[in-house]
Amino acid sequence: MLTSLVLAPAVAVGLGCGPTEQPAPKKLERQTPFDRGRVDKRERDPNDPVRNPAIETPAGRDGPQVSEQEIDAALAEADEFAAVKNVARERIALRKCANKTPASARCDGRMGLSLIPFKNHRATALYYLNEAAQLDDPRADAALYVQIGQKLASFGQFDAALAAMDKAIARDSSAENLFAYGQLLSLIPERLVDSADRMAEARSKDDRIEWLLDEAVVRGQIPIREQAERSHALFKEYIARAESAPAESLRVKPAEIERRLAELEAAAKIYPTAAEYEQLKSAAAEPEPEPKPEPS
Repeated sequence: MLTSLVLAPAVAVGLGCGPTEQPAPKKLERQTPFDRGRVDKRERDPNDPVRNPAIETPAGRDGPQVSEQEIDAALAEADEFAAVKNVARERIALRKCANKTPASARCDGRMGLSLIPFKNHRATALYYLNEAAQLDDPRADAALYVQIGQKLASFGQFDAALAAMDKAIARDSSAENLFAYGQLLSLIPERLVDSADRMAEARSKDDRIEWLLDEAVVRGQIPIREQAERSHALFKEYIARAESAPAESLRVKPAEIERRLAELEAAAKIYPTAAEYEQLKSAAAEPEPEPKPEPS
C-alpha cells in the first residue's frame, strides 16, 4: 500500500534575519515492505501448456488414440470410480482416451459430463461436449447423446445440442427421446412449431397426460390461428383426462387453465392463419426498394 505524506513547511528562524521563503508542499510516496510494485500482465502465450480450464479450452488433441479394447477398459475403469463419486480418478481414467486422434465421442462425452458440474472446469467441459456432439461415433449410444444435448442446451449452445439430439434420435426414436428433442426445440423461439410436432410424435407412441399439457403450452405460444386453436383443444382434452387422474399427480390443476382457454379463444380471432403468417414473413424478409431520386 502506498502512503501519501505531505510535509509541513518548515519555519526558519534566524537571529537578525527576515522570514525565509517557504518551500512548496511536496507529495512523497512511501512503499510498504509488502509492495513489490506494479506487475504488468503478460500476454497469454497460446502455446503455453498450462491453461485455466474455467475459461480456456485445450489447445488441441494431445496424441494418438488408443485401441478400442483400451478405450473400453478406460471407460469401464471410469465407471467404477464414478460409481463411488471419485471424480478425480474417473478423469484420470478418461484421459487415456479423451481428446485423442482419432476422437472417441464416448471418451470426450464422458469427460465433458464429468467436468461440467464444476465452474472451475466449465470451458474445458463445454469443449469436450461440443467435440462429442459433432462426432457420429457408431459405438456411442443414444443415451450418451441425449445427455450431451441436454447439457449443451442448458448452457445455451443450441446448435451443438441439436447435433447431439439428431444422433440420439437416429439411434433410438423412442417416445422419451422424441419428447426430449421437443423440449430442446422449445427453448428456441423460431423452432416452436417443430417442438410441438416432436412432442405430438412422442405422444403418438406414449400418450402421457403431462406431455399433452406441455404440447398445449408450446402451441399456445405460437402466434398462428391454427396453433392457438390446437392449443385450446389440447387444454380441453387435458381437463377432461385430468378428471380421472389423481389430483396429486397433476402438475397443473384444471381450474388454473380456464383463464388460458379464454385467452386462446380471443387470440385465435386475431392471429393470422399459417398461410398468412408465411406471407408476412416473406414480405418482412424482402429488402425495401431504394427510394427514387427526386427530379432536379
